[in-house]
Amino acid sequence: MRYLVISDTHGHLGQMSIPPQEERPRVDGIICAGDFYRDGLWLARRMGIPCFGAQGNNDHDAKAPWATFWQVHGVRLGVIHGHQWSSHKRLAGLGGLAARHRLHVLVFGHSHQREQYRTPSALLVNPGAGFRPVDSPPSLGWLEIDTEGSLKFAWDVFY
Repeated sequence: MRYLVISDTHGHLGQMSIPPQEERPRVDGIICAGDFYRDGLWLARRMGIPCFGAQGNNDHDAKAPWATFWQVHGVRLGVIHGHQWSSHKRLAGLGGLAARHRLHVLVFGHSHQREQYRTPSALLVNPGAGFRPVDSPPSLGWLEIDTEGSLKFAWDVFY
Protein backbone atom coordinates (compact mmCIF):
# COMPACT_ATOMS: atom_id res chain seq x y z
CA MET A 1 0.00 0.00 0.00
CA ARG A 2 1.21 3.46 -0.82
CA TYR A 3 -0.44 6.41 0.91
CA LEU A 4 -0.17 10.09 0.07
CA VAL A 5 -0.01 11.84 3.47
CA ILE A 6 -1.18 15.46 3.77
CA SER A 7 -1.99 17.95 6.50
CA ASP A 8 -2.70 21.62 6.98
CA THR A 9 -3.62 22.41 3.38
CA HIS A 10 -6.19 25.00 4.51
CA GLY A 11 -8.25 24.85 1.33
CA HIS A 12 -5.37 25.30 -1.12
CA LEU A 13 -5.63 22.02 -3.05
CA GLY A 14 -7.84 23.49 -5.78
CA GLN A 15 -4.78 24.94 -7.50
CA MET A 16 -3.09 21.55 -7.48
CA SER A 17 -2.74 19.91 -10.87
CA ILE A 18 -3.45 16.18 -10.75
CA PRO A 19 -1.89 14.29 -13.65
CA PRO A 20 -3.83 11.48 -15.34
CA GLN A 21 -3.54 8.15 -13.52
CA GLU A 22 -1.10 6.69 -16.03
CA GLU A 23 1.27 9.65 -15.49
CA ARG A 24 1.31 9.82 -11.69
CA PRO A 25 2.98 7.63 -9.07
CA ARG A 26 0.89 4.80 -7.66
CA VAL A 27 -1.30 5.97 -4.78
CA ASP A 28 -3.61 3.55 -2.97
CA GLY A 29 -5.06 5.98 -0.45
CA ILE A 30 -4.91 9.44 1.12
CA ILE A 31 -4.15 10.07 4.79
CA CYS A 32 -5.29 13.57 5.75
CA ALA A 33 -4.42 14.89 9.21
CA GLY A 34 -6.90 17.77 9.08
CA ASP A 35 -7.01 21.47 8.49
CA PHE A 36 -8.80 21.00 5.88
CA TYR A 37 -10.18 17.47 6.04
CA ARG A 38 -12.37 18.20 3.01
CA ASP A 39 -9.20 18.75 0.92
CA GLY A 40 -8.28 15.13 1.54
CA LEU A 41 -11.79 14.00 0.55
CA TRP A 42 -11.69 16.14 -2.59
CA LEU A 43 -8.33 14.75 -3.64
CA ALA A 44 -9.35 11.15 -2.92
CA ARG A 45 -12.55 11.55 -4.99
CA ARG A 46 -10.59 13.07 -7.90
CA MET A 47 -8.15 10.17 -7.78
CA GLY A 48 -10.74 7.45 -7.11
CA ILE A 49 -9.07 6.18 -3.92
CA PRO A 50 -10.05 6.03 -0.23
CA CYS A 51 -9.33 8.78 2.29
CA PHE A 52 -8.45 8.12 5.93
CA GLY A 53 -8.60 11.33 7.89
CA ALA A 54 -9.34 13.37 10.95
CA GLN A 55 -10.62 16.88 11.41
CA GLY A 56 -8.43 19.66 12.67
CA ASN A 57 -9.06 22.79 14.70
CA ASN A 58 -9.98 24.71 11.51
CA ASP A 59 -12.42 22.11 10.17
CA HIS A 60 -15.47 23.89 11.56
CA ASP A 61 -17.92 22.51 9.02
CA ALA A 62 -16.38 19.07 8.57
CA LYS A 63 -18.34 15.99 9.44
CA ALA A 64 -15.19 14.08 10.20
CA PRO A 65 -13.92 12.03 13.10
CA TRP A 66 -11.37 13.45 15.53
CA ALA A 67 -9.25 10.35 14.90
CA THR A 68 -9.37 7.37 12.53
CA PHE A 69 -7.80 3.95 13.04
CA TRP A 70 -7.42 1.08 10.55
CA GLN A 71 -5.18 -1.85 9.69
CA VAL A 72 -3.45 -2.99 6.50
CA HIS A 73 -1.03 -5.90 6.04
CA GLY A 74 -0.98 -6.41 9.81
CA VAL A 75 0.08 -2.78 10.42
CA ARG A 76 -2.18 -0.72 12.69
CA LEU A 77 -2.44 2.93 11.63
CA GLY A 78 -4.04 6.05 13.03
CA VAL A 79 -4.47 9.69 12.10
CA ILE A 80 -5.29 12.68 14.33
CA HIS A 81 -4.69 16.40 13.85
CA GLY A 82 -2.74 16.90 17.08
CA HIS A 83 -4.23 20.16 18.34
CA GLN A 84 -5.77 18.24 21.24
CA TRP A 85 -2.51 18.73 23.18
CA SER A 86 -0.50 21.89 23.79
CA SER A 87 2.84 21.94 22.00
CA HIS A 88 4.89 20.94 25.07
CA LYS A 89 2.58 17.94 25.76
CA ARG A 90 1.90 16.90 22.16
CA LEU A 91 4.59 14.26 21.77
CA ALA A 92 3.61 12.55 25.03
CA GLY A 93 -0.08 12.72 24.05
CA LEU A 94 0.57 11.23 20.62
CA GLY A 95 2.76 8.50 22.10
CA GLY A 96 0.08 7.67 24.65
CA LEU A 97 -2.61 7.49 21.95
CA ALA A 98 -0.42 5.22 19.82
CA ALA A 99 0.23 2.95 22.80
CA ARG A 100 -3.46 2.77 23.85
CA HIS A 101 -4.52 1.77 20.33
CA ARG A 102 -1.43 -0.43 19.81
CA LEU A 103 -0.56 1.50 16.65
CA HIS A 104 2.51 0.99 14.50
CA VAL A 105 2.05 4.37 12.74
CA LEU A 106 0.32 7.55 13.89
CA VAL A 107 0.04 10.47 11.45
CA PHE A 108 -0.54 13.96 12.87
CA GLY A 109 -0.40 17.59 11.79
CA HIS A 110 -1.17 21.00 13.32
CA SER A 111 2.39 22.31 13.82
CA HIS A 112 2.96 22.98 10.09
CA GLN A 113 6.38 21.34 10.53
CA ARG A 114 7.85 18.11 9.23
CA GLU A 115 8.28 15.84 12.24
CA GLN A 116 9.16 12.20 12.77
CA TYR A 117 9.56 10.40 16.10
CA ARG A 118 9.96 6.80 17.21
CA THR A 119 8.37 5.41 20.34
CA PRO A 120 9.16 1.86 21.47
CA SER A 121 6.25 0.60 19.36
CA ALA A 122 5.21 3.31 16.88
CA LEU A 123 6.35 5.72 14.20
CA LEU A 124 4.83 9.20 14.69
CA VAL A 125 4.95 11.33 11.55
CA ASN A 126 3.84 14.79 10.52
CA PRO A 127 4.00 15.43 6.75
CA GLY A 128 4.43 19.15 7.28
CA ALA A 129 2.00 21.63 5.77
CA GLY A 130 0.61 22.16 2.32
CA PHE A 131 -0.02 25.81 3.26
CA ARG A 132 2.22 28.14 5.28
CA PRO A 133 4.78 25.55 6.39
CA VAL A 134 7.36 26.23 9.09
CA ASP A 135 11.05 25.64 8.23
CA SER A 136 10.46 23.77 4.93
CA PRO A 137 8.80 24.21 1.57
CA PRO A 138 5.13 23.13 1.39
CA SER A 139 5.33 19.38 1.87
CA LEU A 140 3.54 16.06 1.94
CA GLY A 141 4.55 12.55 2.82
CA TRP A 142 4.61 9.09 1.29
CA LEU A 143 3.93 6.11 3.51
CA GLU A 144 4.58 2.69 2.01
CA ILE A 145 3.63 -0.59 3.64
CA ASP A 146 4.64 -3.78 1.88
CA THR A 147 2.82 -7.11 2.15
CA GLU A 148 5.25 -8.18 4.91
CA GLY A 149 4.30 -5.14 6.99
CA SER A 150 7.56 -3.22 6.48
CA LEU A 151 7.18 0.57 6.67
CA LYS A 152 8.85 3.37 4.75
CA PHE A 153 8.06 7.08 5.18
CA ALA A 154 9.50 9.95 3.12
CA TRP A 155 8.76 13.64 2.71
CA ASP A 156 8.21 15.25 -0.66
CA VAL A 157 7.57 18.76 -1.97
CA PHE A 158 3.90 19.69 -2.34
CA TYR A 159 2.91 19.81 -6.00
